[in-house]
Amino acid sequence: MTIKPYLTPLYALSVAALLSGCQSDSGSGSDGSLSVGLTDAPIDEAQHVYVSIKGLSLNHEGEGWVDYNFDNVQRVDLLSLQSGNTLSLVENITVPSGNYKVRLNLATDDGDAIPEHAIVLTDGTEYSITIPSGYQTGLKLTSDISVLANGSASYTIDFDVRKSIVQTSSTSYKLKPVLHVVDNADVGSISGSIETSALTAGTCSDADPDTYNAVYVFKGSNVTPDDIGSSGAQAVATTPVEYDSGTGQYQYKSAFLQEGDYTVAFTCSANLEDTETDDELNFVTLGNYTVTAGN
Repeated sequence: MTIKPYLTPLYALSVAALLSGCQSDSGSGSDGSLSVGLTDAPIDEAQHVYVSIKGLSLNHEGEGWVDYNFDNVQRVDLLSLQSGNTLSLVENITVPSGNYKVRLNLATDDGDAIPEHAIVLTDGTEYSITIPSGYQTGLKLTSDISVLANGSASYTIDFDVRKSIVQTSSTSYKLKPVLHVVDNADVGSISGSIETSALTAGTCSDADPDTYNAVYVFKGSNVTPDDIGSSGAQAVATTPVEYDSGTGQYQYKSAFLQEGDYTVAFTCSANLEDTETDDELNFVTLGNYTVTAGN
């Protein structure tokens, strides 16, 4: 992908909406409760990345797809779904217990003045994002989810926008979706703050503490950090560094991480990142962290 990083403070938006669909009758001993949310990994050199979502489809044990649709299509800015913020796709619906395949349903472009799927660059220029025909029936997740009888399950779909938007020419973009799903019972987060002096150091791309700053999270302890697309260690998550007016600090939060050990690193030259090439990013290792579920 030829989009390169430009990190700006992103104002979070948390959206919750109940969806309706063909649900099973409540009260059965073989039923369970299911909630699914959507979150996003950041992309850079963009102010907004909009996708229009119709809803979610579930396929229980190969019995066929059942749609859970919003009353109205939701045009969502994926860049608002960072640092632990999510969009609720289904919330506490009653479904038969068992395993499910999941499909995120996108709206088709109706040709009006507002494109259903679009990217707005940092200079304010807006371009439509083309949805290849193979994805117009929905974005299928590669992993299944499970609901236990008389249990309650909650999952989050991570829409990795950094890897999902492909620039095909100077004025055209297409969707190449990269999605992951995590069980919220098995995940935690890593958060912290960065000194302003580190954001404006001479090794940074510029002296502006609000640009080009990102935290990369790598699986395992004592990992040597490297950029996305290199032959070295690959980050399992990236997150922006944002100014918090309440604390007066520049902070980061990487959420929905599986339990385990991680190496966390910081770069103030994220504008050099090209996810399809090996780039020379300057990293400062912040340390080793252990994630436990619920923390």
